Amino acid sequence: MNSKTSMQDIADTLGISKNAVSLALNHKAGVSEELRARVFEAANQLKYRTEPRNKKKQHHLLVLIPEHIPQDASFFYEVFWSIEKKAKEHGYNAIICGVAEEMEQQQTLPDLYHEMVFHGILTIGVFQLNYIRMLHDLGTPLVTVDHYYDSLQLDAVVTAHTEEAYKLTAYLISKGHREIGFIGAVHLAKSFKERWHGFQNAMSDAGLTINMDHSLVNAPSLDAQSSNMDELASFVDALPSLPTAWICANDRLAISLIQTVTARGYNVPNTISIVGFDDIEAARMITPRLTTIQVQREQLGCEAVDFLIRKIEYGGSSQKIAVYGKLIERDSCKQLDNT
Repeated sequence: MNSKTSMQDIADTLGISKNAVSLALNHKAGVSEELRARVFEAANQLKYRTEPRNKKKQHHLLVLIPEHIPQDASFFYEVFWSIEKKAKEHGYNAIICGVAEEMEQQQTLPDLYHEMVFHGILTIGVFQLNYIRMLHDLGTPLVTVDHYYDSLQLDAVVTAHTEEAYKLTAYLISKGHREIGFIGAVHLAKSFKERWHGFQNAMSDAGLTINMDHSLVNAPSLDAQSSNMDELASFVDALPSLPTAWICANDRLAISLIQTVTARGYNVPNTISIVGFDDIEAARMITPRLTTIQVQREQLGCEAVDFLIRKIEYGGSSQKIAVYGKLIERDSCKQLDNT
């Protein structure tokens, strides 16, 4: 092999992807014979020596992530790294591709999809319904990760949001809290709605009434991190009384709420307890450190890969797999004396 020539050099010469060059040079499916011939011609001209043909054939999984996730990028990429690791254990190569909003609207696939053969598809996060329907209609085994779609009977691996919110609420109740509020715009995300339902179920099972004055569930802009503080400030300032504890639909809201009430002279947890959901890195850094539900990101990815490969190899009816989280006790919740 010419040490001065790489697959990327061939790709740049032909104006194609490096992956397409690799497929052609290694006699793998996924490129046309015409393109394969052009690749070999360019390789010869550039004095690139191809690899032996007896290398083990590798299968590919396509992992799609929406590009419009700047706030949650670290969460999604943690899931992807576990997918990549688990796929390698099974002899698969997981390839990640971002999907722009325009691609969703026009229902177009990443260019790489047309250059390679993918044996299965994983989607991480929330996509437009019509885009998911289009992916499903391709006929390639598909598993959605961290989200499912009510109107489509698809294979999915998700967090047990309802059960974990129930656990979090029951934890507060065991600490003596009876006046508990919920913060999270439940119409904006299926996960928020399920966490709200878990909160409601736990309060009902404990014989407790939810005071809706203490809950903020319909704020139109509460999903935008920049507007959290303004929404929460207006909400807190208008309260006739405080609950003893708040459950927030995710950690970002909980952190914003801690900052909001602290700025108004309240102490967390001595005046009010606040808990979150997800266990992002900032939950361990804020003062007080946040009690929360830890979403099992690595397990989500591993379960998704195992599930998808079973579908590829054996087929079967559609299923939804729910992964339980873990309660992480830190410093933002106080034990009350009335227990």
